[in-house]
Amino acid sequence: MTCFDQPDTSLLVEHLLPSLLGANYSLSQQIQERNLFFGELATALEVLHGKLTIISSPPRGPREDAQYPWLWRYVSHFSVGFDVRVVQHAKLWAFHWKTDVGEFLELHVSSMNLTTSAFRDQVQAGWHVTLPLGAPAAQNTRKTWGEFVLFLDALGASAGPVAVTRVQRLITLLGRVECPADVTFVASIPGRKSAGRQLALFDPSEIHVLSPTIGEWNEKTLSAWTADVGVHPNKVHLKWISELHPWAAVSGWGLSKTAARNLERGGVQLECLPNDARLTEDHLAADPRWSHAKLYLLRSRRKRRVLITSANWSASAWGAGRSAPRNFELGVIFESQWTDIEHLGEPFDPPKSVPYCVDRVDEKERESALEWAEASWDGKCIAFHARSTDETSEINVVTTFIGGTQQSAALVDSKASISWNNAECTPLIACFKQGAEALEVDVIDVRSPREFVMTPLPEVDQAIEKAIREAFLLQRYGGPIIGPELTAGIGAERQPKGVGAPAADYAVQAWIDARAAFSVIDKWRSALDDASADARLLERVRMDGAALHTLFSRRGGPAASIVVEELGWRLGEKL
Repeated sequence: MTCFDQPDTSLLVEHLLPSLLGANYSLSQQIQERNLFFGELATALEVLHGKLTIISSPPRGPREDAQYPWLWRYVSHFSVGFDVRVVQHAKLWAFHWKTDVGEFLELHVSSMNLTTSAFRDQVQAGWHVTLPLGAPAAQNTRKTWGEFVLFLDALGASAGPVAVTRVQRLITLLGRVECPADVTFVASIPGRKSAGRQLALFDPSEIHVLSPTIGEWNEKTLSAWTADVGVHPNKVHLKWISELHPWAAVSGWGLSKTAARNLERGGVQLECLPNDARLTEDHLAADPRWSHAKLYLLRSRRKRRVLITSANWSASAWGAGRSAPRNFELGVIFESQWTDIEHLGEPFDPPKSVPYCVDRVDEKERESALEWAEASWDGKCIAFHARSTDETSEINVVTTFIGGTQQSAALVDSKASISWNNAECTPLIACFKQGAEALEVDVIDVRSPREFVMTPLPEVDQAIEKAIREAFLLQRYGGPIIGPELTAGIGAERQPKGVGAPAADYAVQAWIDARAAFSVIDKWRSALDDASADARLLERVRMDGAALHTLFSRRGGPAASIVVEELGWRLGEKL
């Protein structure tokens, strides 16, 4: 997943991740339900450790304290800027699903950041597709994705060496399914050619733009961009709000007075969005959200195409002429019968409707010599790496561990490392400092599954952690779903709940227990077979098998004995 702003841990922990993972429990103030919610979430994330990645821009200032800083043990959070200062503004979600009927790749391209305000306070535009994956990967198949592959290659390289391996997994998946024939990806890659030239391939005669942020266009850059796209400036229609529009009060839309004058002088058609304009039937009149969508309608002689993208209309997002883009941006373009954006605007009619303008703080005022940093922990050593344009001033780093412990180190030739093997006191945050400047990043946890499982579950009562782990281990392989009423005695050893056979008929109960247990083992064996091509996942599934072996060994009885024998045979010497 990619985003511009720093991802919101509250959104991810309380809403997005439980939804994606199909969690059975929701967050509650009741202690039993809280234990189950965090126990289920943490054990599910533990299985996916090393497979969940978020890439964003580096923080632009002091970060607020995250409510759940432990999340970044499970989800790897990278920043772009490894080799040169850039901005990550694309909004891409990519999910690889494995189900009973096959494997699928699900892609989302939108204007949605991973923040609570993006979900709650804004209207977004997005595109998604779910495609069945074939095998094996093929170079010719990957080529059908065009600019998307180039974008991913560059994004991974900009986020650092660890991120490269993560992004390459997605690129490999793209080689297993062709890009939908009616979709073309449009990407901005910092330092490359203007992305506007990608639009020129569709021979547009007119462009309608709906975007909340407009760049500081001048005569030179506007002329270059329209030449890249292949349209005259007076064929560009910018949909904009008036000073009296409700969206003018939320600081979400931005167009400077200078840029507005330059656009009008250049011939761009500024068209007023009526206050009651609605983007879809679901966009109701009482909806207080403001539009964060970035939509472009391209008209040619015979066709209309819609571009849904992360790119605002600015030279930094698109590039212009010889000026390359400074942002990573991603969009998709496809034919559409939707023409609402074409008819949304009406002429500005002063004094009743005057374009809303606001002067923005110059981005250069926020620039720092300390441009990129990364910290990673492999269970033995924390490695630090930073990049600064100031090559003479010393860089120091302070690492904060769970519980508040801190440790300092000085970088030499932009790198440093410290020994650390305490699995119960994991490193969370590394703050790099150079003079008066600071850059804070989340520590990337790259431990092996065998080392990672030693970490205590977050937010879970440690007195019942072992029992919580075992309950969700069974549930993961088709065992019973536990409820809040069971947590009061969850730490006590007990026999699996059966149907209550008569005391004299132990054989029937043993058969029922064995059947339930072997159902769990069958699912575990299936997972073991599916993991054969993934060394990390295979290690994880084998660890689950060993934990199941321990669990059933402790239970005793004829059913458990048979299950233990089967597991021991399957695991062999690996136990």
